[in-house]
Amino acid sequence: MTGRRRLLALLPAAAFVVAVAIGPAAILLGRGIADGGGIAGLATLLGDPLNRTAVANSLLQGALSAAGAVVLGYPVGLYLGRYAGPRGGVLRAVLLVPFLLPSVVMAFAIEGLFGPGGTVGAVVPAVRALGSGLGGIVAANVIFNLPLVALLTAVGVESASVELEDAASALGAPPSRVYRDVWAAPSLLGAAAGALVTFLLSALAFAAPLLLCGARCYTIEARVWSLDTVLLEPNAASALAAVSVAFLAVPTALYLVLSHRLRVGRSGRPRPPRPIRGAGPCGIVAVTVGVVGVVVLVLGSVLYRSLAGGGSGSGAAAAGWLALGSPRIAAATGVSVAGAVANTVGFAVAGALVALLLGIVSGFALKRAPGAARGLPGLLFAPLLISPIVLSLALATVWGPVVAGPGSWGLVVAAQATLALPFALESLWVALRSRPAGPREAAEILGARPFVAYLDTDVAGSAGALRTAVLFAFALCLGEFTATYFLTSFATPGFATLPVVLYDLQGPGVRLFAAADAVAGLLVLVSLAVLAAVALGGRRVEL
Repeated sequence: MTGRRRLLALLPAAAFVVAVAIGPAAILLGRGIADGGGIAGLATLLGDPLNRTAVANSLLQGALSAAGAVVLGYPVGLYLGRYAGPRGGVLRAVLLVPFLLPSVVMAFAIEGLFGPGGTVGAVVPAVRALGSGLGGIVAANVIFNLPLVALLTAVGVESASVELEDAASALGAPPSRVYRDVWAAPSLLGAAAGALVTFLLSALAFAAPLLLCGARCYTIEARVWSLDTVLLEPNAASALAAVSVAFLAVPTALYLVLSHRLRVGRSGRPRPPRPIRGAGPCGIVAVTVGVVGVVVLVLGSVLYRSLAGGGSGSGAAAAGWLALGSPRIAAATGVSVAGAVANTVGFAVAGALVALLLGIVSGFALKRAPGAARGLPGLLFAPLLISPIVLSLALATVWGPVVAGPGSWGLVVAAQATLALPFALESLWVALRSRPAGPREAAEILGARPFVAYLDTDVAGSAGALRTAVLFAFALCLGEFTATYFLTSFATPGFATLPVVLYDLQGPGVRLFAAADAVAGLLVLVSLAVLAAVALGGRRVEL
């Protein structure tokens, strides 16, 4: 098979990302800069105190959230990579639930837990600073992104040389020396990668600043949304979007470099768990137990409020669940709960299938032409640089007139699939890379076409990873809020998903708190079910 034909397998994924994300974003940003007066116009834009505040908020919230996620996530990653062994599957699944939840659920959970009337805040006034304002935003971001730091740290630990560690221990090196010389560097590399992606996602936070603080805490993402949809200044929004892309270019590039080094350093073999002995390992276990306890507390508080009727004012048990069938919800949000469920599941299934098909085809190129396909993960990570709001604004601007009206559901699917791609496909690619070449080569010798041989051997032998990838993509699409909110709430509210309905139910003029609590509880249950299916399937999510 010629190299040119091998490279053809890269085209579907590359064309999809270029057509859906990179191309529309480039058009939007170029138009915004040109209409805004070029470089001089950008300087004037940044002279606006509100825009400067948004940039400063993004830097501050991103830095504090990254620091908090590393402080709590690094010990958890050490436990997962070094001590957990087979027990780590369920723990990974539990930790990932917050990341898969809609950001709006996490913001409401933090407010309902630590706010003045919250489950903990009402009893312990000292924690109320975590229920709103900057403290609440950072708390939401840390719990949301902590799993990324933990899992990437675990990847770093697993890439350390087992042979070198055994040799150092046999020569009498103390545990601190073994840590310093063997697995400190790769574990810190993973933590640094997690810190960078946490900074990116927190600097682009939308729901938490919007719900927990208001305009004074807007990030660049929230400010772009405000300029476009509230202040009706699309040119200024596009120009500020260009600033956000430049703002995020360096941390995104650094993350891609670190993630590539982690990927190259992986051996693909499971690391045997080490015994938990000494103060250091016991401290790691203690922090892990505490972090898991906080995650369970946050998720449990959402489920408790949904059942106890805490947000209804009446305290009637399960009042929110009973209210889900109320016609008031459809009148207030433009869609019934049943319709929102159908939209949510339909978009998530479609987005997951798009991600899976692109993953299978691009996996063929990764197997047959790994050198040429080296830049593919970076291409698929472009949405992190573009951001959900910029992505949705670009899609609405460029493709909206083409698929206006009923066809705009395709924009939601495209946005969700694009945002899920970089996170969902790594599990599949790790499995494909570890497959031996012998069976595929034998099938080709017997006359099978290369792609058919790839499907019959590599893909068929990675069925567990396929299920994991499609379930993870489904969960990510299910919880996507920012882009979906932008694309549905202003153009086609009949396509609203559950996260969008949850936000609307708590909004001004609606205030159906009990129903909102029930929707949040439903989203937590669905995320738990998806992660349970992944854990019981024997595969784990890779990052």
